[in-house]
Amino acid sequence: MLIWENTIIALQSLKGNPLRSALTLVGIAVGIGAVLYVVSLGEITKRNINARLQSLGSNVLMIRPSFSRQRGVSTGASVINLAEKDAFQIDSASEVITAVVPSFNGNATVEFGDKNWNARINGTMPNYFPVNNIILTEGRFFTALEANERARVCLIGSTVQQELFGTKSPVGEAIYIRAKRFEVIGLLKMVGESPFSPDEQVIMPLTTAQERLFGVDHLSTIYAQIDSSEHYDEALFDIETVLRKNHRLRDDQENDFRVNRQDFFLSTIQETNVELANFIILIALISLVVGGIGIANVMLVTVTERTREIGVRRAVGANRFMIIGQFLTEAVALGIVGGILGVAGGLLFNSFSMGAQFLIPYMWVAYSFGICIAVGVIAGLYPAMRAAKINVIEALRYE
Repeated sequence: MLIWENTIIALQSLKGNPLRSALTLVGIAVGIGAVLYVVSLGEITKRNINARLQSLGSNVLMIRPSFSRQRGVSTGASVINLAEKDAFQIDSASEVITAVVPSFNGNATVEFGDKNWNARINGTMPNYFPVNNIILTEGRFFTALEANERARVCLIGSTVQQELFGTKSPVGEAIYIRAKRFEVIGLLKMVGESPFSPDEQVIMPLTTAQERLFGVDHLSTIYAQIDSSEHYDEALFDIETVLRKNHRLRDDQENDFRVNRQDFFLSTIQETNVELANFIILIALISLVVGGIGIANVMLVTVTERTREIGVRRAVGANRFMIIGQFLTEAVALGIVGGILGVAGGLLFNSFSMGAQFLIPYMWVAYSFGICIAVGVIAGLYPAMRAAKINVIEALRYE
């Protein structure tokens, strides 16, 4: 019953000083709203990254040439040292590597009618598609026979389609790359932004890209799919053994190639996003501390303004714990009302800014009210104790 009475008095006090109360509530509401926004955005980013991780080939290693060096310093340019025989020998030498895919990448302008787009050209073999979980929206993949015959066929990503064809289906149309005609036989499903995304690629047979477009006989990348992530070390040993032998590297020489897991890039991005989100949450919590200081300031002013009221309550029988309870209730009420405004405003803003991806972080909504109560208690404790220590006689004489 006493708590209910204190709550009524607290709300009346807030109503009696609307401007002061509103300014105090803004600090709490902004802090809570910011926390909810960052948490929601972080969760959406996490889900998107996890979806993209799942869309990548499972347990796929990327073997690439190392960077050239001049006087011991990396130049940033890749050396030319990977060949198809490397891929074939890795495939035959390892028991834990289930598939090996040679690939050559380059950039070229793709033309259709009066439109053109600078795209990444990926020459590869038919097993590239299952290894990397490539999905078609329409059309078909090219065959091993087409790869052997250097056929002028290709598949294009969703970005290339939008830039050249708009909403029109590209399957069956002819595009030109370096003045050579290619038939589009397939459209790749949109993946979204990610390292080596197929959205901006044109994928064609390896021999076609090497011989008809770029005039090379080396590879840019070798994809090696292992049967289990537990066999990563064994696969890495097999790869190093084959390539060091093929490249005639001495024991005292470093590898002239590098091996990375394909999901490493997005995992790194995910870790960076988590760190950034934690930093922003920390900033938002600091704003809550500032809001708590505002509550403390309001309560100190309230204690001064209501000194005579405190004296009257003490005179009619209220003890110090009752006075502390009254002012703590008012401080907590400020925090809770600010939390309600922050949660409502934060969710409303999130639904507007995030659209279809909007989600409600129920756990953090509960945390928010807990934080607001804690801020109210901490900020109101000193003013409440100060009010309880006021001398009754002096309080009754206070004007």
